[in-house]
Amino acid sequence: MLLRLVIVLVTTLGFTLVTAPASLAQEAAPSAVQISPLEARFAAAERDPAQVVPLIFEVSAHIPTVDAAAGHALADRLEPFARRAFFSPEALPGQERLGFIQHKVASGELPGAIAKRHRFGAGLFKYWNAGFDERRIGAGKELKLLDLSQRTPQVIVDKQRFRVSVWLQVPSGEWLLAMYVPVGVGAAESPTPSGVTSVTSRVREPQWTHPKTREVFPHGHPENVLGGYWIALDSAPLGGRTGIGLHGYTGAPAPDWIERGASNGCIRMLQPDIDRLFELALEGVKVTLTP
Repeated sequence: MLLRLVIVLVTTLGFTLVTAPASLAQEAAPSAVQISPLEARFAAAERDPAQVVPLIFEVSAHIPTVDAAAGHALADRLEPFARRAFFSPEALPGQERLGFIQHKVASGELPGAIAKRHRFGAGLFKYWNAGFDERRIGAGKELKLLDLSQRTPQVIVDKQRFRVSVWLQVPSGEWLLAMYVPVGVGAAESPTPSGVTSVTSRVREPQWTHPKTREVFPHGHPENVLGGYWIALDSAPLGGRTGIGLHGYTGAPAPDWIERGASNGCIRMLQPDIDRLFELALEGVKVTLTP
């Protein structure tokens, strides 16, 4: 049977409805006996840095052309390569196709201003530049950065598969998977709402209000479980459901809540993942919460 597009990606990223050729279906589900061409390309990218960027383009294009289960498997397989390409200081061949540039710091120019101009959070500099220290950034210093000034990321929360994905539109106009990580979502009695919304605010080291007792705990208090990050979502497109956002979580060991429905409606993320998302999902970024 020919595999169909993932509906959520059709509606969110605007892909055209197509069917995948039989050869692609075989690649998405490789034989246990014979290594598929696609799996061979994953293996090649593990050995050869020059193959990482082409792999990201190829697999990102494949994901919307297969069914949801196959797309999930491909995205999980691609995530380490996307992390290497989008969140590391490694100079990968062809990284300019992803939107990376070298920026020479001008006299008096601060990292925060550079990040604002290129539409990302300044916290990403440390991922792209080894040993980054904003106190030692002087005129003439060259910084690796991702130029998002003409492109806005899109975030998808797949509640059924407990994943958050981030898609980036690159200079060629193609959408690439930059992040695909496990999350926790709302419990059965307090489900995460569905809908297409957007980021309204981002708070570092936020206070936390207990949803039942309404007691407020400042950042640093043992009872504050937000892990130092809060990404608030517009409540209007979510049926008026307030207090919904994405955040870190320190209230219990990860196995107790990751890839589970356990929250009061928010999306819980592991600390390394919320740190990256916090710097990409700026105010106004579109967020789709799947049914």
